[in-house]
Amino acid sequence: MNPGVRIREIGFGRQALPFVDVLWNVYEGDPTWIPTLRRVQMERLDPNKTPFLRYGQAQLFVAERDGRDVGRISAQLNPLHDEKWQEAAGFFGHFDCANDSEAAAALFEAAESWLRQRGAIYSRGPFNFTINDESGCLVEGFDLPPMIAMPHGRRWFPDLIEANGYTKVKDLWAYHYPVAAPLGDRRQRAWQRIHDHPRVTVRPFDKKQLRRDVRIAADIFNEAWVDNWGSVPITTEEADRLAADLVQFADPDLTAIVEIDGDPAAMVISIPNLNECARDIDGRLFPFGWAKLLWRLKRKPESGRVMLLGVRQKWRIREFAQLGQMLTAEVHVRGAERGYQWAELGWVLEDNNLLNHALKRTDSEVYKVYRVYEKPL
Repeated sequence: MNPGVRIREIGFGRQALPFVDVLWNVYEGDPTWIPTLRRVQMERLDPNKTPFLRYGQAQLFVAERDGRDVGRISAQLNPLHDEKWQEAAGFFGHFDCANDSEAAAALFEAAESWLRQRGAIYSRGPFNFTINDESGCLVEGFDLPPMIAMPHGRRWFPDLIEANGYTKVKDLWAYHYPVAAPLGDRRQRAWQRIHDHPRVTVRPFDKKQLRRDVRIAADIFNEAWVDNWGSVPITTEEADRLAADLVQFADPDLTAIVEIDGDPAAMVISIPNLNECARDIDGRLFPFGWAKLLWRLKRKPESGRVMLLGVRQKWRIREFAQLGQMLTAEVHVRGAERGYQWAELGWVLEDNNLLNHALKRTDSEVYKVYRVYEKPL
């Protein structure tokens, strides 16, 4: 380890403040960075608020040079991943670092040592903390601000990761989708056909029963994406945590549950782009951040994100083959009525050819790419 760099282990809960504060040093001078609300960041590092920190193992590290914090990383083990995929996996996440190769090397050395001591056979990431959270290192799209619940990064992050022996294992694509553009005759017909089907009902999430509906959505998601590369299930506790987050700012008109014969068959959850509303409050709700945020959310941001979408496998039959198209069309119709201009769809695995082909037929285009890396230990 370089003698000019000191690595500190950081605790969780209130002790995690330096792990959050270092971001303001790393992203200093980046005009596109919009920090996630500090309160939200601290909750994600609180075992009482974040279910993963109760069923998984994790350690936080901060790199310090000459008395100034210059980078951070987490190392974690996910028993749900190991149980499903039958491997002793190790993961890193929350990698944010100044353009300092020695600090980055010291961070990876600390994280890999922690993983190796616990029997991990490789280090894969970044995931904050699971693949269902913020995932991947930004490799394309640095000149654009981050979308809500998606990672940002600086141009040198990929070089720092690769310099420490990591190679690409998978790219994740995010699509820019023009909500303000016409839906198109083909998708309009698909949307209408599903709505008119006598066995189908389509409803938004009930904000008074949000926990129930998010649990339904999580159950559909877990079944729909069970074979997806690297997937792990959303637990009941994680679904409840998502519901608690959504109740503060979710727009029910951007959500839908499709029932067939009364059985929840498909779902979509889209959310307003909170980052667009928080662009100038520097992650702080007080003294005036709350007022700005609530006012802008009330007026509606121009953008949103489709964060969860899925169709149960048993309903992927000819009669309902257009359910997937209908879900994106549903968000389009409702979003356009609410004044949204565009949405981010994703992320999507680069080799999910079926979904990528379908999305490209909706006039959407890949506008950001996030990379997942791996290194044998």
